[in-house]
Order: sequence, then structure tokens, then C-alpha cells
Amino acid sequence: MDKLDWKILEILDWNGRMPISKLAQRVGSNKDVVAYRMKKLEQEKNIVRYYPLLDMQKLGYHTSRIMFDLEELEPEKEREFIHFLDKKINAGLIFRMDYPYRYGILLWTKSVYDVEQIIIKIKQKLGKALIKYTYSLFCTYKLYPKDYLFGKNLHERHVTFAPRAAVKHDNNDYKILKELAHDARLSTVQIAQRLRIPQTTVSHKIKQLEKHGIILGYRAEINFIQLGFMNYFLEIYLDDNTTIKQIENWANANIHVMWLQKVIGTCDIEIEVEVKNRVELELLLNELRSKFTHIRKIVFFSQEYKKFTFLPFVEPELQHGYEKKLRRIVRGKHFSGLNL
Repeated sequence: MDKLDWKILEILDWNGRMPISKLAQRVGSNKDVVAYRMKKLEQEKNIVRYYPLLDMQKLGYHTSRIMFDLEELEPEKEREFIHFLDKKINAGLIFRMDYPYRYGILLWTKSVYDVEQIIIKIKQKLGKALIKYTYSLFCTYKLYPKDYLFGKNLHERHVTFAPRAAVKHDNNDYKILKELAHDARLSTVQIAQRLRIPQTTVSHKIKQLEKHGIILGYRAEINFIQLGFMNYFLEIYLDDNTTIKQIENWANANIHVMWLQKVIGTCDIEIEVEVKNRVELELLLNELRSKFTHIRKIVFFSQEYKKFTFLPFVEPELQHGYEKKLRRIVRGKHFSGLNL
């Protein structure tokens, strides 16, 4: 990869849907050359895919995480389990770790009670191979660009996902988001042909989804492992919560921080970082410990993403399972204030 490749990668990291003509202007090159370089980056798996950043709260979804500790599985059984999490559970994110659990998933569901049905399906699938699991509910999380790849000294931007009221959207909006989740670089003409709706409708709806903050941006999924980096997940435990905001501010600036989340169910704050090696990780950990003396403990482990998409492809019986269950329970009765 040369300087032009890195310039293209830097822009696509946070502007994955930028038209090639505009991208060529930004990097000071010919659009045919830029198109060729992009194709090469994709073929060599430096860019895995393009995806939209979606505010799932505004679509009416809750964000949950389940992590599993498993008995040792044969490689084929492990691949089968990943396929199960992808196709049968419709996990938005699947990741593998070395400690203290083996696999973790992110779920986007209409109700937190739908998670119960998902856990039942996973238990049935794993049987005795499941040793234990843990559940967490996300409150707030942030995503950051991969500024460490591009010689930056600090993060100049990030996207925050926090509890918000749902925004009205229709079935065509969801279908368009589904197409973008598969490939955020699909043109409005291509989406219109796939969905058999007018191109002008697709273009208008995408603009409205962006205007209302359902679509917060578009990214290229960069294969950081192939580029020589590792991902580490940090669980940070504090003796009190007075320094959480300062730790957030530190993360907002640190170029190695990729995710930050506050959840119900584990530690005080969680951070994901990408670094070259264990030496860089230790330097980062020492910086955290020296800056924030209220830190009681940092638990860290490496992890690898197996799948990442914002839009959940939730089966109808799971998506509406809790509502149907409630309707059966209260059929013929009236509960004031219960929205069914």
C-alpha cells in the first residue's frame, strides 16, 4: 500500500458511501485510478465491506450483549455455532475472545424480554457444551475512527449512541436500510431495482433517514488484523464513579480507542482499543492507571470479530414474541397504562 491507498482508506473509514468522483477530488487523483485502488483494497481484503452507522434506539431497538463460556469445541463445531448465531439468532455482532468467555454477541431487539427466547435457543443448541453465560444491557456507546492508522494525534470526531425516542419509519425505510446494511455503497438506482420502488423514493428516503439521525454515517470495515494490529477489550472497575466523565474524555481523544460503552451488568465502563502488540497495550494501560487513580482493576482480553452489522435481521416470532406472550396472558383483561 502506498500513500494514495492510505488516503483512500482514511476517507472511507468514516465516509464509506462517498462517491468515487468526490473521493478522487479529495485525494487529488483520477477517478478511474481511485476506482481501481478501491477494488484492489477490497480484493486484498484490506476493506471487508461498507456499512451504515444506525441509531438503533431511533428504530425502536434495545442493545443487549450475551457472552458465553464453552467447553472446547472441534473447529467444525465452532464454525457451526458461529453460523447458528448468524443465521438463526440474527446476532448483529459476533466476536471471539480468549478470556473470560469464548464468544459474545450483540443483539438488537424490540423488547429486552425477547432476549429470553434467544437464550433458550442458544442453550438448546449448545447443551452441555455451555458452561455459563452473562447478559448486559447497553446504556450508551461510542464509535471512533481508526485514527491510529493515519498518523493522527487524537480523535477529532466520534458517534454517540444513547437512549432516544423512536422515530417513525415505514416498511420501505426498513427495506432500504437492510440493503445498505448489506452494502452501503449500493447506488439509489441499484436499491430501487432490488426493491422495485422508484429511484426518487429511495433517494428521498435515504436523505430523510440521514436528516432524522437514523443513519449517522457510513464506514468501511477495515481489516485491522491484516494490517498488523490487535483488538483488546478493557473492563474498567472504579472505586467510585466520579472519574467516568474524565475517562470518557480521555477515550474521546486517544487514537487507539475504537469503542466505549457503559452497560448494566458488568463493570463501570468498557473500552475497546486497537494496538500493534502487547507492549503498546501495556503503555496504554499504564497511562490509564497513572491518570485515573480511582481505577481499582482493569480486566483485558483480546478479541476477534466474526460478524458486524447494525441492522438486525430479526425473525418475526422473536421480534414480537414478548408482545404476543403478553396478549395471551391478558386476553380478556385490562391493564391501565400497558401498551400492547
